[in-house]
Amino acid sequence: MARTPPSPPEPPPLPAEARRLGVYVHYPYCSARCPYCDFTVTTRALDDDRYRDALIAELRARARDFTERPPAVSVYFGGGTPGLWDPAALGAVIDAVADTVGLAADAEITVEANPGEVTAAHALGWRAAGVNRISLGVQSFADQHLAFLGRAHRAADVHAAIAALRRVGLGEISVDLIHGMAGQTVAEAVGDAAAALATGAPHVSTYQLTIEARTRFGLWARRGQTLRAEDGLLAEMYAAVQATLEAGGVRFYEISNAARPGHEAVHNGLYWSFAEYLGLGAGAHGFRRGRGGDARWANGKHPQRYMEGALAGRLMQDVEAVDAATLAEERVLTGLRRWAGLPVDADLRVRFGGGAAAAVARGWLTDDGDRWRATPAGRAVLDRVVLEVVAAR
Repeated sequence: MARTPPSPPEPPPLPAEARRLGVYVHYPYCSARCPYCDFTVTTRALDDDRYRDALIAELRARARDFTERPPAVSVYFGGGTPGLWDPAALGAVIDAVADTVGLAADAEITVEANPGEVTAAHALGWRAAGVNRISLGVQSFADQHLAFLGRAHRAADVHAAIAALRRVGLGEISVDLIHGMAGQTVAEAVGDAAAALATGAPHVSTYQLTIEARTRFGLWARRGQTLRAEDGLLAEMYAAVQATLEAGGVRFYEISNAARPGHEAVHNGLYWSFAEYLGLGAGAHGFRRGRGGDARWANGKHPQRYMEGALAGRLMQDVEAVDAATLAEERVLTGLRRWAGLPVDADLRVRFGGGAAAAVARGWLTDDGDRWRATPAGRAVLDRVVLEVVAAR
């Protein structure tokens, strides 16, 4: 008699921090494409009302897969430059989120904006729409480096933008910085960090310049142009920027993100903890967890085709199942970037315990029994640490 095959084991329960929901909304329009940008961006004008309607249609279609969840704890408008979008259209999307998947009373609602494009009218409109956090694409306070990066604003615009935001009560501001441009000195990178502190912004994100293949910088690099500092100088810049921000009370909590206590980004924390997030808009990505397996989707990048599909009830997407092994590896990658470290369950210890033990022996990790944390030495070579942990079965 045929024997019934055993049932697959139940997946481990989700950690509490993963049982939350965020919403990401992509607005692809930019007034100009920066030479280092590899995001889904168009410089062709959008029909803002039609794009709003398409987003809401997609949201209503996807909300069916996110029933019986707690209300969303964050909404993040990224781009592109959502700061150029009509605040009333943006507010309509926020209202639709509240009406479909729900919105927590203390939800973090963030809009990305460029300093030179922040106006008093936009600031008032954002506040009226329910926005409570602004991520400013400052990148540098040195005008020569802003010109190198192809940014339209100058340092004076940053201070004017922050003043305009504060006048309407939008003081929850994150300043984005880039370091590692060719010709930039350590002192100049430190100067940018000090200038960010001087603004009083409670959150700073700092990234090394990355040369992506499908960008103008990528093309110029292939032609032999030096655009990025060499690795040793990059490491020195990062250490100096970190020390400057920490000394000013803005503490790192992830390898590229620092904040004053209580001002850490909620939305980014969802990504790092593998919580679910609804990705809406052209080129947006989303992640859904479920007993039947985890899955990601990626929307088509072309704005016009996206709008046509969403308004016709078709989701223009590629869907990828995420198996347990892939998810475990990605948990290591993101978890070790966080100063709080990676919560370790039995599954992770079985998969990667040997590699983690070797990293502990080399002084790259600490293991307190239920959490692995990268040491300062480990963070300096984090890509190597992650590779060796996941490769050592």
